[in-house]
Amino acid sequence: MTRYGFVASGGGYRSFYSAGVLVWLKSAGAQVVHVTSTSSGNNIVLDYLLWDRQAEDLPPVLTRTMRLSLTDIVQVFSNFLGLRPSLLPTGSHLFTVDKDSCRKSLLLDEPARRAVLAANLKETRWDIQATNLAKRQGESFRVNDILGEISDRTLDRFMEVFLAGITTIPYFKAATLGNGNDFYIEGGYVDNTPMRTLFENPDVDEIIAIDYTDYDYQGELEKIYKSTTFTLPFNSIDMFLLVSDLQLTLPNAKIFSQAALMNAMLEKMGLDRVTLGERTFYRKPLHILRPRNLESMTISLKDSTIQKKYFQLGQTEAGERLKLAAG
Repeated sequence: MTRYGFVASGGGYRSFYSAGVLVWLKSAGAQVVHVTSTSSGNNIVLDYLLWDRQAEDLPPVLTRTMRLSLTDIVQVFSNFLGLRPSLLPTGSHLFTVDKDSCRKSLLLDEPARRAVLAANLKETRWDIQATNLAKRQGESFRVNDILGEISDRTLDRFMEVFLAGITTIPYFKAATLGNGNDFYIEGGYVDNTPMRTLFENPDVDEIIAIDYTDYDYQGELEKIYKSTTFTLPFNSIDMFLLVSDLQLTLPNAKIFSQAALMNAMLEKMGLDRVTLGERTFYRKPLHILRPRNLESMTISLKDSTIQKKYFQLGQTEAGERLKLAAG
């Protein structure tokens, strides 16, 4: 049976599309043995790994997303960001994260959920991508090693890595890990679609990823530029979100093209891998979904039902375009 790696990219509420694909893969019987994530993708993967598949139709946060009562909307927003924000801007960041409240909001204080997470981590490898600013490079953290046993102590370390992987500045203060002084921000700044460890894992036969770069940035800029009502206080928020979006998504067009090129070169050479200097490159079939014009809307909540719509779209497009991948 084909074993799959899955990339849960960042992108605000776009990640609910990723959730739809992951749930579809599970319902289709695809064997997902390794998942990587960064930014909002971390929330989606955690929800997926907290899913009691014998007792629940959907992962816990997704259950609220599909139900969408007023209380559910508040809980989904809180869980999705992984924090209980206290809106006291310091001049450098908007949100302050309390790690204990965050852990609770993510359901990690519930013994039953901890047991489910431990069981699912035995079947699925999970790597979180963050960016080390001091080293100017991405770092991958293997959650299975951090949570070899699940306890308050190991969950404290996990929460550090989890928060480092979702930290987008200046919304949040850059994170530090343990007693270190290096600042970490989310992995999307250097790689919003972290596939490296999937290519390196011999247990992964093929990779499924989602390209969120097909977005009408031109049209969005034109709308902002043409707006004349209270331009500075209101448009500056939309412009800042768009700039952040550009920084975190556009570089991935190059990452996808490089992966495709390397696969094609190795296939032409008749090789599964090649080592050049200290780096080894691997060839694995890559299945890419390319949804169009999905907005991130992490802060400007223009549509309270967009999470549900993106989740349903992910399921639909996975069913239409990944039939061979899950067959």
